[in-house]
Amino acid sequence: MNIYYQWNPWSYMHWASEAIAPYLSNQSWDIIWKPDFSEVWESIWEEHIWVLAIENSYMGSIHPNIYGFLKYDYKIIGEYYWPIEHCLCSKETDISQITQAYSQIPALEQCHKYLQGKNIEPIVFSDTALSAKYLSENDIPWTAAICSVQAAKLYGLNILDTNIADQNWNTTRFALITWQENKIVYGKKSNKMSLIFTAKNIPSSLHKCLWVFAQKEINLTKIESLPSYGNAFEYMFWIDIEWNSQESNISEAVKSLEDFAKNIKIIWEY
Repeated sequence: MNIYYQWNPWSYMHWASEAIAPYLSNQSWDIIWKPDFSEVWESIWEEHIWVLAIENSYMGSIHPNIYGFLKYDYKIIGEYYWPIEHCLCSKETDISQITQAYSQIPALEQCHKYLQGKNIEPIVFSDTALSAKYLSENDIPWTAAICSVQAAKLYGLNILDTNIADQNWNTTRFALITWQENKIVYGKKSNKMSLIFTAKNIPSSLHKCLWVFAQKEINLTKIESLPSYGNAFEYMFWIDIEWNSQESNISEAVKSLEDFAKNIKIIWEY
């Protein structure tokens, strides 16, 4: 079995993949990186899975990843929450001398106030771990990288400061995605169901869509609108609901949803 992730070795997605692997029923696996999301989606088949970042507590949902579920018929078998603990690392030893910091856009934005307070210019780079690797291989004075502590140590850089994100609860939600017929079991259950739908163009349609869950006393843990692939200025909704496989009210609510919504796709129960 292969566990795929997007970005580079020892990025946060890599560390999350390492943490998730021991909870999988198949204990014989290789962790493989791919440079972009499309290559990973196309690599999922039979006994392979993908560890995918779908949401961050600071940045919100990662929409390109959510749209993948509209193009491919895959399922979520579990989720994992990974704390994002950015550090500032460099070949330099004095933090007061740092004038620039390299990293991926989300990491730079998550550390915006920190960098501003220290008068450090953010420089966009393709990846957190790759920015550390780049600095380790090049002599660029007064420059640092923002990445994980593990990546900084891996590439032999000095750690000048830790936990530098503006939110001390900065966390990324990862989904484990696989082929619909895959029998791999993930040992950490969340008791959730995720689904996507488009509300019909009728009065109060969204209210009616949500009411089918409310009247069954089903708790929604997430609801988000995003542009539909179908028509201009048409929106679809991603929702996560708490569920119990023994409760018939879930299936009854989803059945009632058909009266007020279209293009309903259940991403799976996990």
